Amino acid sequence: MASLMAVKSARHALIKPLRLVGFRPMTILSKESAEEYKKLNYTTRMKDTGRPVSPHVTIYSFPITAISSITNRATGCALSLGCAGLGFVELFGGSGTALFLMQWIGSQGWLVATGAKFGVAFPLVYHYLGALRHFSWDYQPERLTNEQVEKSSYLLFGSSLAISGVLLFV
Repeated sequence: MASLMAVKSARHALIKPLRLVGFRPMTILSKESAEEYKKLNYTTRMKDTGRPVSPHVTIYSFPITAISSITNRATGCALSLGCAGLGFVELFGGSGTALFLMQWIGSQGWLVATGAKFGVAFPLVYHYLGALRHFSWDYQPERLTNEQVEKSSYLLFGSSLAISGVLLFV
């Protein structure tokens, strides 16, 4: 009991000077109001306040640099999942299963084989060229301007599509 009183008095001694300079302790919701707050979603809470809800992300068009960054992350994830999936097939299907799977996909006709080739080629080329772009920025930071990044994003998409298109015929 004495230690509890000591903690309360120490807390009071620390808080009181803060109140003098304009600080106040953090507001704590009651259990009832916290439960009520959890029940309401963002839109409902904003309607209750009378303030407008912010427009959704789909209204805005992303700049090419954001699309380029998102695509680089997505291609990295796709490459990781593809490699893990191929390893999983080979590990649990036995030796040669991955080769059989690739031959089977190739024998399904031109459209399926071409789509599969592009599905592998584009992420590989895009992610590799994106890495080269980042290495160039690391060693030449003066090229990291808004205009240069935008131009390099268009160049990255165009060259990745062109190289991937050429790889379809290999």
